[in-house]
Amino acid sequence: MNISGFDKIAPYLTHPLVLVGFVMLLAYGIHWQLMRSGLLRQVSQKDSGLIIRLFLRYGFWLALALLLAGFGLQFSGIGLSAWNKWMDKEKAVAVKETVVAVNAGKVAEKLYAQLDTKDQQLANQAEQIKSLTEAITALSQADAPVKDINEALRALEQGDTKEAEAIFAQVAATNEAVGQQHNKKAAEAYRHLGVLAYMNNPQEASIAYQKAVQLNPDNADGWNQLANLFLRTGELERAEKAYSKVLFLGKAHQDKEEQTTAYGNLGLVYKKRGELDKAEKVYRKSLEISEALGLKEASSNQYGNLGNIYRTRGELDKAEEMYRKALALHDALGNMEGMTADYANMGLLYEKHGELNKAEELHRKALALDESLGSKEGMAGDYTNLGNIYLIYGELNKAEEMHRKALILHESLGCREGMAANYSNIGNVFNTRGEIGKAEEMYRKSLEIGEALGSKEGIANVYGNLGGVYKTRGELDKAEDMWKQSLSLYQAMAHPNAEMIQQLLDELSEARNTSTQ
Repeated sequence: MNISGFDKIAPYLTHPLVLVGFVMLLAYGIHWQLMRSGLLRQVSQKDSGLIIRLFLRYGFWLALALLLAGFGLQFSGIGLSAWNKWMDKEKAVAVKETVVAVNAGKVAEKLYAQLDTKDQQLANQAEQIKSLTEAITALSQADAPVKDINEALRALEQGDTKEAEAIFAQVAATNEAVGQQHNKKAAEAYRHLGVLAYMNNPQEASIAYQKAVQLNPDNADGWNQLANLFLRTGELERAEKAYSKVLFLGKAHQDKEEQTTAYGNLGLVYKKRGELDKAEKVYRKSLEISEALGLKEASSNQYGNLGNIYRTRGELDKAEEMYRKALALHDALGNMEGMTADYANMGLLYEKHGELNKAEELHRKALALDESLGSKEGMAGDYTNLGNIYLIYGELNKAEEMHRKALILHESLGCREGMAANYSNIGNVFNTRGEIGKAEEMYRKSLEIGEALGSKEGIANVYGNLGGVYKTRGELDKAEDMWKQSLSLYQAMAHPNAEMIQQLLDELSEARNTSTQ
């Protein structure tokens, strides 16, 4: 075989198909020439010779086909080199498409600001922000396309949770489908889904949290998040059971922080029910553990909670003592958010004292701090407190101005709970002016939002206000119907306002009896 000029074709043998074809062609070609030369001894032409000839013949043609295919692919530009270039390009794109960097803590605080936290304590706030931060961090590491993760993270920065919820729903479903060995991963995804859905859709959040505790019943955080949701929607009995489960797990795990969280949150349930002695007892247990562990932030929160108990009881000196302890700790920690809450609480205390000038001064201090922090949610609360002060003063224009400022802030945050409260407060201003039609309009707006959110306490409050509107108009049947609905909701929550609504119904019944005599 003449191999002169091989150096000219060698550069084309780098493609795998060309090289394989060339080797096969060479091997079969040599054997074919040997067969034709007669050098090989024929064992049996009938048997082996025929097989060998056919084998070599078809092998030769196969090698030639591979060789031609290799050359064709190489010169067409879609061969292995082109494939490798395409893969290198895709890898480069993948390297460039990394998860966007976000400050999870800051995004969590911004999301939390969309919630109305008027009736929540700082401990609950800290838990919620922590859970949101964990969810955002987990989203950055989720088993999902980078493009989808980045879109979800950017949406979260704008306050939109839907895309992130969809990713966690998919992660949860995927892990749940694998089987029991992935239950914890599925439960974690459901917890993250729940904390995001908590922002706008309590029913969806409830489903997610309940799936989480079913899949991983030993996780205290899952039970605590579920309980926080029940507390928000006014389902106090269910909240108590879930917080009690957190306490049970905290003791089983010998985890003091889980225990102090459970005691503090149980106190919130008891306070909402008006069971102040029970609330004080668990707040003190939480405080005792927090102080033993050196948890100054948790201790300051419990001082604030105890101050609220004493203020509600009318033990104003004790309340002030607790608030000042909370303020001192928050000041030492440089926690301005805590300080604003303490100023607001002390303002409410002086309001109860009847010292409205001092109350206004403290609410103004809280407002100044919140403005310096850029906390729209905090500012909305401060405007609400100032509006209530001016309503007591009888300065109705100022009261309306403050409540409308609060409403604008809550609208900008997309905080529907806050908006519901603002509409109700503006309704109170109109009611005091005697503008009953406008008052009813505001109460109806508040009721619409409360029903959409499933907020039993908010709905009960508005029914009570509407009952007052109808009584003023002389529509006593409508008034009775509103108050009965309000009473039913308050009684279901074991809420202390049930006594006030029952008194209104009793007075209405007595007035009717008197008019018929």
